[in-house]
Amino acid sequence: MAYAAYTVARDTKKAQGKLISLKMAVVKIAKGTFVCSDASAGYATHTPTASRPFLGVAYETIDNSAGSAGDKSLRVETSGVHAFISVGADQTWVGKEVYWDNSATGNNATVAITDPGTGPKVGRVAEVVSATEVRVRIDGYAFNVDAQAS
Repeated sequence: MAYAAYTVARDTKKAQGKLISLKMAVVKIAKGTFVCSDASAGYATHTPTASRPFLGVAYETIDNSAGSAGDKSLRVETSGVHAFISVGADQTWVGKEVYWDNSATGNNATVAITDPGTGPKVGRVAEVVSATEVRVRIDGYAFNVDAQAS
């Protein structure tokens, strides 16, 4: 079936896309932590899965743990440089890709330089603050299926 060219002007309602709103799974997500898509229905969650895309960093804390999936929405930042927990970071980390790793500390704001198999890539290290804190540029990693871990 052939389609005709669209000839009527339309408003695409363009937005910058740096701050987006996502419907949530049945979870509480804390401000400043990683967000990804859940494994079943595409709702925002805080549990890393290597095969699910990284969506961004929570802009706020929202608790949907007493609701149903989709009852609440969370604003998520998809770009910028954010501070995260690291284990054993040193200056050689600058410029390297890092992965979301909740196995090292048990939380969802930790990065690792090697693929831990628990979460997707989340960005590149822009600055090493200390052995336990790095600043990560997430531009190009949020909503990027190619950044998934192996």
